[in-house]
Amino acid sequence: MNKVAIFGVNGYLGRHLAHWLDRCGICCVGFDIQDEGTVNTVEYFKCDVTDERFWDTFDASRYSSVIFLAGRSGVEASFKASRSFVGINVIGLLGLLERLKDFGKESPNVIFPSSRLVYNGGGEVSEMSERCARSVYAATKTACEELLSAYHARYGVVYVALRICVPYGNLLSKEYSYGTIGFFMTQLKQGKPITIWGDGSIRKTYTYIEDLCRIVEKICTRPVPSGPYNVGGCDYSLKEVAEMMVSRFGGSYALLPWPEYADNVEMGNISLNSGKLDSVVGIQYEKMENHLDEL
Repeated sequence: MNKVAIFGVNGYLGRHLAHWLDRCGICCVGFDIQDEGTVNTVEYFKCDVTDERFWDTFDASRYSSVIFLAGRSGVEASFKASRSFVGINVIGLLGLLERLKDFGKESPNVIFPSSRLVYNGGGEVSEMSERCARSVYAATKTACEELLSAYHARYGVVYVALRICVPYGNLLSKEYSYGTIGFFMTQLKQGKPITIWGDGSIRKTYTYIEDLCRIVEKICTRPVPSGPYNVGGCDYSLKEVAEMMVSRFGGSYALLPWPEYADNVEMGNISLNSGKLDSVVGIQYEKMENHLDEL
């Protein structure tokens, strides 16, 4: 049996994973806070992951994997709505883990999207590198990873936490408004210059959305040891990304001084060493310059 539950199916990652896994012949069922409907051809049902009554009705035995994407994102937003972030991001995952604990090592494989923001930063990082949460959002990701580890140690719940840096690309439509690249594209479409804080030299790992989908597909279809895994990609500076986009679509970019709050939470350069994951799934990461028309 290879059936996958996707929580948060209406989000950027959820829509793409539903599309990709369905195309690969993997049966998917979606769950989301929105009213029932379909994402492409994948049916989804309304649920509130913070409601214990929902988890009492969730039949985990039907699924081989559970992709848990439900939650809120955003660094500055997490300080303005801290209780909501903790409630949805952490309590939501805890509800799933409580449901799965009786399955032990026979539990569905939990695939959880973690973040580069769990790290202290400062260059290339492996899964063993120092961690430091600089926002409520980052703290919820760290807490979720620790909960997964605890339920794995105590009950044998199987999980993979994918530490993602900056996903990009769109396989579904021309409407795109997610993360760094989505923000840049929105500014260009509005006839505004791309705004970059600082001198634009900060480098990060960018992962093409199809590569991320391929990784999750492989994790859904083969045994992977439980634990955290860095997701790889190609490294670019913000200035390099802006220059590629301006060269392809026109427009301009502007360098602005760091806002004080952003300077306090920015982690600087970060390159995710994905050797641990690559040894398991073995993919070649795409370069952004090959997919500019999908931004």
